[in-house]
Amino acid sequence: MRYRQLIAASKTHLAGRVTHVEGPRVFSLGARWMYDRMRELDDIGPFDPTVRYTGYGLLKYGVCLTASSVLLLLFGPLAIPLSIVIFYLFEVHFLFLFPLLIDQTPHPILASVRATYKIGLAQCFFTVIPIAVYMMAGLFRKTNRLDNWYVGCLAIVIWYNHEIRNRN
Repeated sequence: MRYRQLIAASKTHLAGRVTHVEGPRVFSLGARWMYDRMRELDDIGPFDPTVRYTGYGLLKYGVCLTASSVLLLLFGPLAIPLSIVIFYLFEVHFLFLFPLLIDQTPHPILASVRATYKIGLAQCFFTVIPIAVYMMAGLFRKTNRLDNWYVGCLAIVIWYNHEIRNRN
């Protein structure tokens, strides 16, 4: 699926009923939000609140930020565009981590990397970039700043269902 299809499907599914997740447990609460959306889209098992979603989220973004920060430390502000590219090159490897965790897939990090390469690294990268831009653009709106964020998150879930979950 292409990013426009994913965003359109996500907008249609959410249709004005976005519920916001905020607080210090953002990864756990976000995983529950994702689970609820996955359950609306497909038949899935029960939510497992014992999974360490926060640990996985910190690992995912810690790796991405560390990789991109190295360039900034070495080359300074001129490396910002390349550091963004590096961030997303690492991020696409963890793209399906949370849906895989929710599906209770064994070895979810390895499964996410495999899913990325199954779809294709370049395709994942060039699909994620416009979704990420869409998500971040919403942060600059005066109201409902997180709506685009949730549309983007659901777009990834829809992509996961289409390309990974329902093709196994």
